[in-house]
Amino acid sequence: MTILKRAPFLAILAALIAAMGLEEEAGPVLLPILASFTAAGVLLCSFRKEERGQWPLFVLVLLLTLLASVRIVCVLYRPLPAPMSIRTEGTVTSVRPWGRTYTAVLDTPQGRFLLRLPFATVTEGMRLSAEGISRPLRRAAGTGFDEERFWRGYGVTAWLAASRLEPTPKQPWNLHRLRYEVSRLLTIHTPALTGAYLRAAWTGYRDASLNEAHRAWGTSHLLAVSGFHVGIVVFSAFLLLRRSPLRIPLLSLLLWIYILLTGAAPSALRAGTMIQTALLAELLGRPRSSVNSVAVAAVSLLLFSPHLFWNVGWRLSVLAALLIAAVLEEGSLRGTAFWIVLSPSIWLISFPQTSYTFGSVPLAGLILNLFAPAFFSFAFSLTSAAALLHLAGLPLTSWLLDAAEGAFSLWGLLANGLVFLVPWTISWGPFMSWCGTGLLFFWLCRAMRLSWAQTALIAWVGSAAAFLIFL
Repeated sequence: MTILKRAPFLAILAALIAAMGLEEEAGPVLLPILASFTAAGVLLCSFRKEERGQWPLFVLVLLLTLLASVRIVCVLYRPLPAPMSIRTEGTVTSVRPWGRTYTAVLDTPQGRFLLRLPFATVTEGMRLSAEGISRPLRRAAGTGFDEERFWRGYGVTAWLAASRLEPTPKQPWNLHRLRYEVSRLLTIHTPALTGAYLRAAWTGYRDASLNEAHRAWGTSHLLAVSGFHVGIVVFSAFLLLRRSPLRIPLLSLLLWIYILLTGAAPSALRAGTMIQTALLAELLGRPRSSVNSVAVAAVSLLLFSPHLFWNVGWRLSVLAALLIAAVLEEGSLRGTAFWIVLSPSIWLISFPQTSYTFGSVPLAGLILNLFAPAFFSFAFSLTSAAALLHLAGLPLTSWLLDAAEGAFSLWGLLANGLVFLVPWTISWGPFMSWCGTGLLFFWLCRAMRLSWAQTALIAWVGSAAAFLIFL
């Protein structure tokens, strides 16, 4: 079976990634042309002339690629609003540390604006009345941090230099305020470490010290709400609803409630879109392709917000999801062998991006990630159940939370011990990055049932093209 029939959206995703990687060189005119040629090249890698009925689908995929790239060009090259006087009301949707200060995103009828605050004087969900002057987001000069691309990925259009910022008399309930209140309840009613882990899993809030510890361990992905957490929630709900005739609608509803409650991070949105695609395929009785589902989710998010392409969380999430889907679809690894191969493979294919972004990758993470997913799957599930019972006021549940606190503390001791024994980190290097990129192409080719000769050729050519595009 060809890529065209097995995972057509993989060709579209590859075309958009290649074109957006060369966006500055190609410009708005050549970007759609480059995307179309890339999609055609990917499809032709496994095209079989003897199979009938391929040309209409081939043309459709190229047309979808062209339309998607035109949509992306329109968004990327849309001029930002000029500085103007603002007088409006809006809801705070995000508050985060920003250097020595804090930033808050204010969602208003005029658009989303950034507020710079000396202290965290506002909370998520708060309704504010604001006056001030809008200021443009800054573009990076060279390879530095690009403020405009980062914040436009979250829908922000400008800074707001506020001359007046006051809470409105009425503070209505909204999802952001609910998220903040859930986080506050966990802070008050659960032990410190357990509460920090539950806030990360339930609301997306990450404690600074805990986040720093997981970065040193090489397991920071366990704190970011992603396919790991979304999968736990959906799988747990599936076990409870597996006999219900309304299983798919209820799972879909719970899926998006959880994603919105946790702040709708790019990694969570990617996982949610992928799972929703699989649920719809089951509902319609269509065959499911794991790789195609990941590609559909990634392309959908790029169309919704093209600036997510420069979001590191989106990139790492898509890389990991593509690898997992490809290994599952290839099918030769099952049981223990699957889990033994999966963790180091994810570490290696993520290495080029993580080492480039963070400077280096701890070697201890390669070992810890063999056990971390299993431990935190059970820990998050059981601790969440205990916390819900405790918040409901049931007696003796505090003992369960104390036991969870001990388990999380023990994990921290073991992780710190391993980092002490294996203190080395690996910085970005061309050889390791080449291996990681080539490994991803290898598994994708095997999942598409390409021959060994085609697999070897595409792995070499694809990894070389990735180096030319992104370095």
